[in-house]
Parts: sequence; C-alpha cells; structure tokens
Amino acid sequence: MVKFDETKKFLDRLHDGKLNRRSFMKGMGAAGLAAVSTSLLYSQTAHAYEGAARVFLWGGYDDPGLFGPYIEKHGDPEYATFGDAEEGLKKLKAGFEQDVAWPCQGEIKRWVRGGVLQPLDISRMEHWDDMFPEIRDLPSGIVNGEHYFAPVDWGDTSLTYNTAKIDWMSPAQGNESLTLMEDPRLKGKLGILNSAADSLYVMMHYLGTDITKSESLTKEAIDQGINKYRELRDNGQILTFFDDTASIAEALGNEEVWAAMTWNETSWETGMPFMKPKERTMNWVCGVALCANTPNIDKAYDLMNAATSPETSAYLLSEWGYGHSNKKGFSALTAAELDERGVASNPVEHLANGVFSVMPSDENADYMEAQWAEMVAGG
Repeated sequence: MVKFDETKKFLDRLHDGKLNRRSFMKGMGAAGLAAVSTSLLYSQTAHAYEGAARVFLWGGYDDPGLFGPYIEKHGDPEYATFGDAEEGLKKLKAGFEQDVAWPCQGEIKRWVRGGVLQPLDISRMEHWDDMFPEIRDLPSGIVNGEHYFAPVDWGDTSLTYNTAKIDWMSPAQGNESLTLMEDPRLKGKLGILNSAADSLYVMMHYLGTDITKSESLTKEAIDQGINKYRELRDNGQILTFFDDTASIAEALGNEEVWAAMTWNETSWETGMPFMKPKERTMNWVCGVALCANTPNIDKAYDLMNAATSPETSAYLLSEWGYGHSNKKGFSALTAAELDERGVASNPVEHLANGVFSVMPSDENADYMEAQWAEMVAGG
C-alpha cells in the first residue's frame, strides 16, 4: 500500500504510460464508437479469468493511476470499457460477467432495476468516512436504504467560452448565463457535446425542467429540449455536435467555435473560463459499483477501495482535473492548482452551485436516447 505522504513519488511513478480520458479521446476519432469497439474486442473467452478483479468502465478510464493501491497489492486488474451507460447496462444484462462497474449516479437506480448490481457492504469500504457526505450519500445512489455506489470522480457540465470573442459576458462581469446558447452574436460559433445525458439535460434544466426528479423527465420535457436544439441547429446557431472532448478543445483553440458544451477538463485544456451560470451548472458524479454476480468479492472490494483512496484522489485531481470523493487528496494540490482545474478548494460549496440530474423512467430513457440520436443525425 502506498502511504499518502509519498503521494508525489506515487504520482511520478504512475505518470509514465498513463492513459487518461483526455489522451484517450485525442487518439480516437469518435469517443462513443471507439469505446464500443474497445469493449467488443474484449473477450471473456480470449482473456481467461485468472483471478484478477475485472472492471467495466468508461472508455479512457482504464488508467492504472485510478487503481494504484490495488495494483501495488495484486497487479493490474482486467479492464473492459463501454462507450455510454446504456451500452454498459445492456452488456451486463446480457450476461457479460464483471466484478466492478463504473456508472454515474444518475444511472444507479436503472442499473439496479436491471439486476446488474448488488448493495455495498459499507463495513468493507475503507475510505467511506473520508468521503464528502454530500457526494457519498446522494439519494440517486441509494435504493431501498442501501448504497449501491461508491462515488469517485465528479465535475460539471456547462459552457466553456472564449471571452476574447464573447466580450459581453465574463466571470469578472458576473453576468454568465446559459442564454449565451441563444445569443444571435454567437451564430455559427456554438459547439455541443453529442451526449443526451449531458447536453440535453443542461437544456432541459435551462428551460425549467427539474432534472433532479425522475417524474419531471417526461416525454414532453424531453421533446421541449430536443426541439430547442433542433431550432438552434436549423437557424445556424449550432456549428456542430462534437463526438469527443479533444475535438471541442481544438475547435475552441482555433476559434472555429467560440463557446461549447463541455466538462471541466476542456476549460483547463484551453485556458478559457468554464461558465458558472446564474441558472447553475449540472453536476455529475461517477464511481464504482459491485456487480451482481461477482465471484471475486475480496478483490472487488480491494479495487473499489483503491479507486476511492486518497492516492487516487490526488492523482485524479492532478492528472485529470476532476474532483474526487475523498477529501484527503485535496491537500496534495494548492488552491491555485485546484482553481486552474475548475475545482473549488471547498468542494461542498462548488457542488452547491449546481444540480444533480437523475434518469427518467426506463421507457422515457429509451425515448430520450432515440430522439437525441435522430435530432443529431438531422431529423
């Protein structure tokens, strides 16, 4: 086990050969398609199960830096990746055997209903008491009074924008607003992340839907958000829907777009402000969950404990620019370094300025994904 007072040495050792989300996306043409291909290449027949914990996670999250203490003890886990949460759920429901999965908080209840997760034994979670309770105890991660989810990474979805071009709005002026998406001065210079779970939710939130309540996420609310994007697409406001964050950062850097729907990391990469709009950002939290039929329970908990450790907290903050659930990792970075990454020194205050989304009913979730895909394709 790596001691926390040796964090810098630990980070230096893991830095070589790392594959984080940013470098992964930069090497892929389209994030969703590339990650699907990666997961399809993974074969349980070809990779015989030899006792290593198996982890099923987002494309680009197969980064040893997220599991350092586990690797110190057992060696590398077995990685398999998915391109989006719906793909991950479908594969697990179809019998794809894994020990640990890495969904996001809004999807937990849907995955539990799908029968692919089991509740956590909190007594086996070594770092449970070191987590920010505001993240650890999110209602969306609790089903029938039991935790099914140990949060790891967290951040926001909002607009990153070029204040050299958009001089009428800035953090200094205190007038940041999602109305920028509709501002005619931005015509043809708006980029949108091709993700219903991000961009559509932000739009529904902007239009007044309470995205914190599943019962508010009706087909009517979904249609309202889809139709607003369709309007902005058809009137030339939106330049394009981007499939990966590296392309968004490049488009912002060369001024192909002046503003784009992004995660925190794009602000850090470009040096452009990440909007804290008066309407509030959309928060997200992702993390580890115990698969329903794992035969490898001890190593599964070792893997989840590694992901929620202070070592991983420091690594994620330093190398990925995302927040982490474990409080202790924040001491490894200065307030200025955290601010550069768009993460507040006081994460509780940071998260209080946003809202956490939840998933709609299964029927409406299917409807949302279908309508989003149709709209992005031009329909």
